[in-house]
Amino acid sequence: MPAPTAPRSRGQGQGVWWEHDGPLALVYAGGPDGHRGDLVVPVRLPQGAGQWPHLLHTLSDPETFHKVDLVRHQDPAEPGGWVYEAHLMVLAPAYVPASTAGRRAQAPTGRRGGVDGNVSNLAVVSVPDEPVIAGAASPGAAVVSSKVATASDERDRIARRERKRRRRQRALERSRRASNTAQYELGKRQRKRQRRRQAAGLSPRQVTVPGGPRIARADGTPRRSHRHDTLSSTYRRLRARDAAAAQRITQSRRTRARRTAGQIVAVHGPNLVIEDCDIRGWFRLWGRACARFTPGMLITALDHECANTGGRLLRAATRTTALSQHCPCGHRVPKTLRVRTHHCPTQDGGCGLTGDRDLVSAALAAFTHLHDSDDPSTARVDYQTSRRVLCAAGPGLPGALTEMM
Repeated sequence: MPAPTAPRSRGQGQGVWWEHDGPLALVYAGGPDGHRGDLVVPVRLPQGAGQWPHLLHTLSDPETFHKVDLVRHQDPAEPGGWVYEAHLMVLAPAYVPASTAGRRAQAPTGRRGGVDGNVSNLAVVSVPDEPVIAGAASPGAAVVSSKVATASDERDRIARRERKRRRRQRALERSRRASNTAQYELGKRQRKRQRRRQAAGLSPRQVTVPGGPRIARADGTPRRSHRHDTLSSTYRRLRARDAAAAQRITQSRRTRARRTAGQIVAVHGPNLVIEDCDIRGWFRLWGRACARFTPGMLITALDHECANTGGRLLRAATRTTALSQHCPCGHRVPKTLRVRTHHCPTQDGGCGLTGDRDLVSAALAAFTHLHDSDDPSTARVDYQTSRRVLCAAGPGLPGALTEMM
């Protein structure tokens, strides 16, 4: 892109960049004592469908321009492996597309929903507010349920992406070992081959990529730190590619989480309740499954979408509610993690309700109220209303707590 020329002065002498009204450019002035002149960099605006309204919102008012930050990030496709960008900070509200604003305006505000987060799925159940429930002819017909899970094609795509990541990691490890052979021991098969050559009277073969562990001290600490290793240009190029791929994967997951959160709020409304769980414990037990489904990212996106739509995602303590261990009628139904179906036996005084465990927990969360919205320990379940709405249809609520939308 050609750099724009300096503007001509309206009077005599050289013009100043404050009078420039041509193409957008970034100018680093040399100052009054500078002898090398000004550095003028042309600006390439984002291209593609849907970018023009965003650019108009951001650049239409120069009075909101605050500052410019010069940043760089790794890109193996560019010469030198780095891309330099100038980020403009604008003191204005974030851009919201017209489609997103229309969807949020049409979100049902007269519903209250509950969310049950899980390692591999997200269950949501919503019911109308109390005045609507009282006037409904069939309370169970007003219950709407959804269940978000990873589709089969998405699982296949994640598996392929994981295989590519493992291949990149193996290539990085081989490159590091080849550049620092003195810091690694020989592998089991390599040592066996060396003994066979020694027994046959042959000279030992030079090993280019040792397959054994890193040479360490008695306490297991490596004899030389990894930061002192010699890194080849191939290693740096592979590392840049791995970082770029990880960035693409993260952006893809965030986009999926925002899209899913928007769909949930559009159906169930922005007033939701979820159990206050520590997802870090889930990663310690089921790290691979959590990394595939990313429940924490989905819940965070759902929290932001509820706030932007005019509601809030409240958190209820598990100690005071125990949603997965109770029935909407108030009867306690203990279940282990292996049991995925809820059934309230009538012989023990229950209501006979049968349904999906996650959907039943989400339905109970919809009837959970907090005395202090900022204190999860004040959460209590309104079993009287939940019994009237969810257990009025007899043994089983057809379609609402057994199927997935």
